[in-house]
Amino acid sequence: MSGDGKQYLLDRTLERWKGKRVAVGIGSETSFSGILADFDEEVILLRDVTDYTGNRTKELIAKIDDINWITLL
Repeated sequence: MSGDGKQYLLDRTLERWKGKRVAVGIGSETSFSGILADFDEEVILLRDVTDYTGNRTKELIAKIDDINWITLL
């Protein structure tokens, strides 16, 4: 599968998940959950974010290249 096909699948999936709560893994140890507010080719924006230890913040921008996984909650 070409890189464009993978990006297309990512775009379609994130578009479907927009406005829903997701969890993301960044790096090898850090994970966050929040509402997927928006995304582009480079970053995703989460709102109402909680990290794995329970810390909360209003928004988080994460580089797609740094994300290991994304799940729909």
